[in-house]
Amino acid sequence: MKKLREKGIRYKYLRITVSSLLVCALIIVGIYSYMNLQQEETQAERDLLIDKQETLQDLAHSLNQLFFRTRGYYAFQNQEELRLAYVEMEKLKASINQLNSLSITDQERQQITELTAFITAFEDDIFPAALAAVEDDDYERLRELSRGGTNAAVNEFVAFADEYEAGAEQKLDQLNQDMAKEAENFAFALIILFGLFFLITVFVILRALSDIIKPLETMRSSIDGFIEGEEVSYTPLERKDEIGILSNAFYRMVTTIRKNQEELTARNQVLLLNKEELQEQQEKLKESLTEIEKTKNRLLRFNDLNHILSLTLSEQKLIEGTLDYFDDSYDIDTGALWLPGSDEYALKGFTPSMFGQFKEKQMAYIMERLKTADAFTMKREADEEKGFTVGKVYVYDLYTTVKNESDEAIVILGLSRLGRPFSEEEQQDIHGLLKRLHLAIDRIQLYDAAVHERTLNERIINNINEGIQFIAKNGDMVQHNDTMCTMLSCGDISLDTKVSQDSWIARMTEQTTKPEDMADFLHSCLRQKENKSNTFQYTVKAPYERVIDVYSTPVIVDNERTGTIFVHRDITREHEVDKMKSELVSTVSHELRTPLSSVLGFTELLLNKELKPEKQVRYLKTIYKEAKRLTNLINDFLDLQRMESGDQVYRMEKLSMNELIIETAEKFRTQSMHSVIFVDDASDVTVEGDKERLAQVLMNLIGNAIKFSPQGGNVTVCMKNNFNALRVSIKDEGIGIPAEDIPKLFSKFQRIDNSSRRKIGGTGLGLAICQEIIVKHDGKIWIESQEGEGTTIHFELPLQSDPQEYSVHEGVEENPPVMIVEDDMSLALLLSEELKVNGFKVIYHTSPKEAFKEAKRTPLVGAVIDIMLGEELNGWDLVNMMKADAATQNIPIVISSALDPTDDSGQIDKINHYLTKPYAPVNLSKVMKKLLDGQEENGVIFYATQGGTE
Repeated sequence: MKKLREKGIRYKYLRITVSSLLVCALIIVGIYSYMNLQQEETQAERDLLIDKQETLQDLAHSLNQLFFRTRGYYAFQNQEELRLAYVEMEKLKASINQLNSLSITDQERQQITELTAFITAFEDDIFPAALAAVEDDDYERLRELSRGGTNAAVNEFVAFADEYEAGAEQKLDQLNQDMAKEAENFAFALIILFGLFFLITVFVILRALSDIIKPLETMRSSIDGFIEGEEVSYTPLERKDEIGILSNAFYRMVTTIRKNQEELTARNQVLLLNKEELQEQQEKLKESLTEIEKTKNRLLRFNDLNHILSLTLSEQKLIEGTLDYFDDSYDIDTGALWLPGSDEYALKGFTPSMFGQFKEKQMAYIMERLKTADAFTMKREADEEKGFTVGKVYVYDLYTTVKNESDEAIVILGLSRLGRPFSEEEQQDIHGLLKRLHLAIDRIQLYDAAVHERTLNERIINNINEGIQFIAKNGDMVQHNDTMCTMLSCGDISLDTKVSQDSWIARMTEQTTKPEDMADFLHSCLRQKENKSNTFQYTVKAPYERVIDVYSTPVIVDNERTGTIFVHRDITREHEVDKMKSELVSTVSHELRTPLSSVLGFTELLLNKELKPEKQVRYLKTIYKEAKRLTNLINDFLDLQRMESGDQVYRMEKLSMNELIIETAEKFRTQSMHSVIFVDDASDVTVEGDKERLAQVLMNLIGNAIKFSPQGGNVTVCMKNNFNALRVSIKDEGIGIPAEDIPKLFSKFQRIDNSSRRKIGGTGLGLAICQEIIVKHDGKIWIESQEGEGTTIHFELPLQSDPQEYSVHEGVEENPPVMIVEDDMSLALLLSEELKVNGFKVIYHTSPKEAFKEAKRTPLVGAVIDIMLGEELNGWDLVNMMKADAATQNIPIVISSALDPTDDSGQIDKINHYLTKPYAPVNLSKVMKKLLDGQEENGVIFYATQGGTE
């Protein structure tokens, strides 16, 4: 065994390796020792030079400082300079001692010796003598000491120091060069040593190849041939080492195997066949199961994707579902699916802010690449994506798109996987799915466009002024718009609800004034074969009468009739305008011809016949009246035209409506057989308005009340407060107005068409003008009437006062009435205001006859009568009539007169009070309150005083 170890491969190569390493180590140690010794000697020499150089520099510096300090003392006799000179002298001695301790040359030692002698002489002789000369102020002697060679010795030593420093620098440079050269020699020796070591290594390797590898390769070649069934002739090696033993063992093994080769081969073939078959079956089964599972999962995911692609109507849900499918099927790490058209996107492993930055930085490059190719891949080194992984990690990006016919990108997909590239098959599958996604997006866009188009059409149809209904070919109504339901009540059915033919025709016809004609028109339109339009006009009864024009037209698609469209247009306004024009022509022709005929006829009589003066006057009055009628008619036309064009100017000012009403009523009292009564029950009568226009309203309304009361009767003008408004009511006892005609009366040229009214002239413009004026004053006007019993027209105007300032008596129907019979308007208004403030309702009269009628008609609580009235009757006549009549004899009477009561002493017993003008209005209210309470006796006389009453 020991012999085998000595001849073995391990021992052999170990010996060679140890010997080689030992030789190399000895060489390296020798070289290193030599180089280290050289380095130490050079470094010692260098350090000595540096120390000598630094010491000489310090010596020269101290010598200079010594003489600098001594000279400073000589010049300024500064003790600090003297102290510093001694310090520098000690430094100088220390530097000389240090320099002597170093290894110096003879020349250097001679220089140091001379400097030491000089310093000793300077310290012992020259410096004390110089100090004495300075103390004696003997500068001449000081100069002689200076000329004695002191400076020359110093300069000589400084020059020596400088020369030595320069030589030392040269020596240092030479030492550095020598050290660098030695380092180069050392490096060269190491290179030679490395080459030697390399050659030894190559020798060992080649020897190993020859001794070990080559025999092993021979055995391997024999084994390969033996395995392949070839005839192998192997000769064992005649060696005593491990290779030789292995070679002999291999030879014996081959020989043994050959002996049993046939039997083992047969058995092995059987076993191999069975094993391979079983393994193949098992692998196939595993592959089949794995493929089935993958196919199942893929089919499930693909089925879900098909469901999304086929049924989803939301682009966002569509792209999110598609990206989820890509994630499940291709195991992506990050991904983005973007629709440039709608800017909708779905993200995987991205945040919206990250995607925004990605679009800003990368999308331009990606779009440029996708212009020339539908897809491309990129390989890049991972940065943030690799996480804690050490080493390089690569990310594989896939970008693909689907374009439309205009070569515009519809869908852009970006997928990334860490360390796993996309195969060609995967790229084709992904691009194919994107095409299906494109089709789904087209379907959604077409659906959205259809919905938008339908919604737009519905909105257009529902917002046009015509009512539209579409009737299918079988006669059912399948669609209609809102305007149709506004014109004709459609019930609770929605706009697109299908309604049978009989139902919608019955509902439409029953709302018209002529249902049979309407039904015939509708049926004829649905039955007709030819392609033509039909028109019909009908009237709707509720909620108010309207005239509607309808036309029908067939709907033709591919030369086949698919239904019928009915378009209903409300022409009530046009119908009324046409009717108004006809009435205008009729009215104008009648109203203008009648007075013109009278004017022409009577003018012709006056021109052609000799008439009596009485007839001439009567004819002229007739001509004047008809001319005035023509003037009023023309003025009405002009006023209406200005109001409708907006050219009517209103001059607004504060007005007292009671004054305006009294002035207007007085005009009619002298021109009419009707009694015009003014009942003032308003405590606040101030409004803002145009006096002329409001007077026109009163004239028109009172004139209408008189005109439409042909049998006479009273016309009562009543005024009262209604919260923040002043209400004026004009009531007549005339023919009245039918209830169904009242809404029409404020229309232009509108006149009630009945036999009793046909005899009454007029243009039908008066109420329209009144309404326009009242509306411009921020008021309102309306009519209350009952046929055969009379009419009341009300209008209200806003008050100028704060509603909180109104009297507590405002609007109270039960205010006790007081009649004032006074022809002085100012005083009548003054008395009226006083009475109204104290809760009385005032009835105003100027005519004794009209006042007597009022007293018989109204239960008065008192009457205030002026004696100086009218031409036919005066105040006392009215008193006598009232006392003589049983209906009025108990009404309290107060005389308001400027005459002395003593002149009428014979009649004072007929009245209750006598107030002499001028008197304070408060006296009248006090009297009326006492009369109302029954506290006064008849015949008490009140006289006016400055302080009040007696």
